[in-house]
Amino acid sequence: MALAIAVFIWSLALGAGDVWGYTVICALSGLALGADLIAPGALLNGVLQTEDQQHPHAGAYFGWWQVATKLNLALAAGVALPLLEWLGYTPGAQDAPALAALSWSYALLPCALKCLALLLLLKASRVSLNKESV
Repeated sequence: MALAIAVFIWSLALGAGDVWGYTVICALSGLALGADLIAPGALLNGVLQTEDQQHPHAGAYFGWWQVATKLNLALAAGVALPLLEWLGYTPGAQDAPALAALSWSYALLPCALKCLALLLLLKASRVSLNKESV
């Protein structure tokens, strides 16, 4: 998640014709996205396998994980599109404020949400570690 944030935030600095910068951002953020897609399911599987007994609801965990993934995509569209409208963007607009709103919604909003998710993940992992040490 930190790699995705560190790479994608640079898309705010891109201007017209920045093909190489865009290519590098796409390649590196694609690698980060691959890790974001693979790692959580693998971690969940590892947690379920470390239990002393067979977990009878393992399939339900993966099912709910998929529901959360789909809700994530719906929430992204449900937040970004009204935000764009609120910031004054209309489809096809070429004026500077509209393009700035589009850039911020495209680059800054996802990075901010990833930062929030990363902070929540770190907090949850600290709580989990504190429970294990007791």
